[in-house]
Amino acid sequence: MKKLLYTLAITSIIVFNSCSDSFLDSKQYASINEEGYYATPDAAFKAVTNCYANMIPYGDWDYYLNRIETGSNITDDADAGGSDANDRIDTKNIATGRPLTSNGELLNTWTRRFTGISRCNSAIEGINKATTLVAANGSIVSAETKSRYISELKFLRAWFYFDLVSTFGSVPLITETPVPTQLPAKASIEDLRVQILKDIDESIADPNLPTNVSSSEYGRISKYVAKAFKARACLFFAGLAEKGRMQGDATSDYNSALSSAKEVYDSHAFSLVADYQNLFRGNYFAGPYAAELSQECVFTILRKYVPGYMDIGYCTAVMYAGRGEVGGWGGNCPTLDFSESFDARDPRKLFSVIESGDIFPNVDGKLITHNYKGYDNIHLQQSRKAFVPDKFRNGYSLGDIRSDWTPYYIRYADVILMYAEALLKTGGDNQQVANLINEVRHRAFVTTSKKDEEATFRAFDKDLIPIDDTYFQANLAVNAGDDLLKAIKNERRWELGLEGYRFLDLLRWGDYVTVMNAYNAKQPYANKGKLVTDKSWPFPIPQTEIDIANGVLVQNDNYK
Repeated sequence: MKKLLYTLAITSIIVFNSCSDSFLDSKQYASINEEGYYATPDAAFKAVTNCYANMIPYGDWDYYLNRIETGSNITDDADAGGSDANDRIDTKNIATGRPLTSNGELLNTWTRRFTGISRCNSAIEGINKATTLVAANGSIVSAETKSRYISELKFLRAWFYFDLVSTFGSVPLITETPVPTQLPAKASIEDLRVQILKDIDESIADPNLPTNVSSSEYGRISKYVAKAFKARACLFFAGLAEKGRMQGDATSDYNSALSSAKEVYDSHAFSLVADYQNLFRGNYFAGPYAAELSQECVFTILRKYVPGYMDIGYCTAVMYAGRGEVGGWGGNCPTLDFSESFDARDPRKLFSVIESGDIFPNVDGKLITHNYKGYDNIHLQQSRKAFVPDKFRNGYSLGDIRSDWTPYYIRYADVILMYAEALLKTGGDNQQVANLINEVRHRAFVTTSKKDEEATFRAFDKDLIPIDDTYFQANLAVNAGDDLLKAIKNERRWELGLEGYRFLDLLRWGDYVTVMNAYNAKQPYANKGKLVTDKSWPFPIPQTEIDIANGVLVQNDNYK
């Protein structure tokens, strides 16, 4: 993975620095076509790397930030925030439930995902056509390695398509490098589901895709990553079918989700970090908790801050920290509805939400009081999950962009809760479902710290008390006779809040309309949820894409 990290950084440098007047004016002495490219050393690996890199352009502006904007900030979990009411306006527009067809965040979703799909298609074709692939050291790439590359690319293509389907519903299905004038019409959600699961299944079936990856390759796709993602995709499609949003066999997909999540769970390849705090200290995979975190993080894309090469890391940390002296730009503001939903004894609230007035020291010992007044943050809260304490910032700069903060694309806690949900939906044993939920709850209430060790003062720790197993079982554990679906829904919100999953969950559960209408009735801020109806989703296809498609691409019926 060190090689992949280095390649990602250097690729970005080339992109940012390859244009100059002298270059544009210089004489072209030679050219290379695609066939010639794949005959050059390390070409295949670079092509694969380029598809991973699609998830971290310039920090993460067009990909991970976009996932949070459309996954959390349009829901009852968090507001878009920003300098004023006109900042992050596209996210706030989606949050109303009736976004414009010119919405910039939706265009980002469309463009970044289809860019990734195009890269994957091109790389799959190029690698398959190449008679001989050359490694960086000049040796011949083996058939086994070539097969692994193809499986990684198929997984990534499925990943990008899943983002598109969960946002727009029907979109064009392109699995080969197209001639621009041959853009296909939209495929049905059912056909897209078939292709997504086909790509995932072919990746899983490849004997050359490792079951799990070593620490040196951390961040690359493995069979366990593919199985965990399959569980997520099958739960989504099953939910849509169950609610009548698509044609399909919900039972079959729930069974597939169950078997996939169970395989990851039964492998014991992953485990929950004992202290939830350690997941969100700020230094992530580059610090002293790296080995521990890798046990819970099933899938991420690493981007290491490398001074002298790239003066940035993931942008999320600076975007979602408080403004002013805190050093951030004030996005992803947790709502009071979210923070007040926690049990007062649940320390996950402490490690999910920072309240205005909380105090963190900087590296010089100065105490920084977080003040969230004076910008678009009516709840006066910011994300603790994205906040990088001063001591973890490279060079101790207020610009959190200079840090090794890394997102979790799939966490093991998510897999456990998906397993519980699929088991419940397929008529499994209620006690086993409760036991799975309690694995996640036990970590939260019993083994997680009751003190934010990076802070000087936190308001949310005043109600936290030591909890042992006896107290947990008597007062906090979920029981087999409880409303287990409600328990799963709550647990996913408290465990995964602000990480970009809320919209996807509400949509597949059929709760999006009722939850957002209820939220608007309680908090009609900026009309959030006011226009949410059963015709809000799928969201509109960007009008610019329709305009350039010469009549082939048509708008979703609910936005005509």
